[in-house]
Amino acid sequence: MKHVLVIAGSDPSGGAGVQADLATLKDFGVPALFSITALTAQNEERVLQIHPTPADVLTQQLSAACEGKEVGATKIGMIASHSNVTALIWFLNARKFPHVVIDPILHSSSGTALLESKAHANFRQQLLPLATVLTPNLPEASALVGFRIYNEEAQIRAVKQIYEEMKALRAGQWPDRPLAVIVKGGHLEKDALDILYDGTEVHEFRATRIPGRSPRGTGCRFSSAIAAGLAKGWGLKEAVQEAKNYLTSYIELHH
Repeated sequence: MKHVLVIAGSDPSGGAGVQADLATLKDFGVPALFSITALTAQNEERVLQIHPTPADVLTQQLSAACEGKEVGATKIGMIASHSNVTALIWFLNARKFPHVVIDPILHSSSGTALLESKAHANFRQQLLPLATVLTPNLPEASALVGFRIYNEEAQIRAVKQIYEEMKALRAGQWPDRPLAVIVKGGHLEKDALDILYDGTEVHEFRATRIPGRSPRGTGCRFSSAIAAGLAKGWGLKEAVQEAKNYLTSYIELHH
């Protein structure tokens, strides 16, 4: 069976990051490889400290993890530092995995910055275009498009704008590789609506909102679940729907 390579930060509380990713892959029955981009000191309430992994150590982790393994998909979450963004750009260009799911994490749930400000340009212009699937939530998507997403119409406008920008930034690289963007609607007040755009069609994935505060790490789990489905050979729409179903069940269970 093909593996999923997880590249993300470590959360000692277990609610998010690599720990949430690995739990999700286990639930989907997909073998996991992983590399840690940062050690964090955080819990349900706040982030106390972030210690980025040195870039040379990160690249060594990646090389060791992938040696002799067939990687069906990779999922990238928190990156933390400018040097690690640069290392991942090099790594993805060198390996060209069939599916690259990037959850463009900029801040924690409590609002702490999880990516150095000096890394933002390279992150947006060189790393994000290497994704085959991007999964921003509403605040992340709003930061990418430059306007507030407050309803379904704005969500559709945003998902198309992000897609077109990523397509343009590829500038002829990887012409045969797919690209899709999913703008997650968990922060809207109505139904939990996620919108997928693949350059041709808009697809909606809707679930009834579960009242109350959602557990941490839902974005981590959603993107990892999509990567798991793609590694299994599922089509993108099937992978997203199963990830949506999984996440809904997880929120119900941990609410």
